[in-house]
Amino acid sequence: MNSLSKDQIHFIDNYLENSDVLYADIRMEMVDHVGSAIEKQMKLQKTEDFYSVFKDYMVASKANLLENNKKFLRDVDKGIFKRLFRLLSKPRAIIAFILLVFISYKVMTINGHNSIVDIFYWFPNASIVPFLILYFVMLKVFKLSRFSGVERLVFVYMVFFQLLNLLRILFRGYFNSETANYVIISVVVSTMILIPIVLLQLTYHIMNQYRLKYKSI
Repeated sequence: MNSLSKDQIHFIDNYLENSDVLYADIRMEMVDHVGSAIEKQMKLQKTEDFYSVFKDYMVASKANLLENNKKFLRDVDKGIFKRLFRLLSKPRAIIAFILLVFISYKVMTINGHNSIVDIFYWFPNASIVPFLILYFVMLKVFKLSRFSGVERLVFVYMVFFQLLNLLRILFRGYFNSETANYVIISVVVSTMILIPIVLLQLTYHIMNQYRLKYKSI
C-alpha cells in the first residue's frame, strides 16, 4: 500500500471496525487486502479519488469481507480447540492426570469420598477465577488489544465450563451415594481439575503470543 496515505489506511481500519470487524489481527489482514485492491483500482481508473474508489469497492465487496471475518473466527475457534486437545494428549498432561487420579483415590481411602466430593462441587466455579485474573492482567495491565485468539478463548472456556457443570449434574447423585466407586470419582474429579489447568496454560500461551507479535498495537 505504498501510494495510500496514513489517513487513508486509518480510514479503512476505522470503517472495518465500525462494520463489526472488531479484532485487530483480522483488521490488519483486511486493511492490507482492501488497501491493495483500492490501489489497483485507482491505477486502473487513473484517479486519485480514494474515497470514491473505496465506496465502489465496498458496495461490491463488503458482504464477502464480513463473511470472511466470520469464517476467520470459526477457524480461530477450531484452532484453539485443536491446541487444547494437543496439550491434553501430551505425556506430561497424561502423567498429571494419572497422578491426580492416584492422589484423589488415596485421599478418599483415608478420609472418605466426601473430602473429594467437596472439590467436585466448588471447583467448576472456582476455576474461572484464575482465567479472569490472567485475562484482566493481559488486557488492562499489558494493554493488549482486542485480538481474535484472545477473546475467542472466552467462548472456548465457557464451553468447557458448561461441560464441567454437566459432569457435576450427571454425577451428583452417584457421588453422594455410599456405594460410589472411588476409582470413578477419582477419574471424574481429576478430569474436572486437569481441563481448567491446561486451558489456563493455553490462555497464557496465546495471550503472550499476541502480546509479543503485536507489540506496537
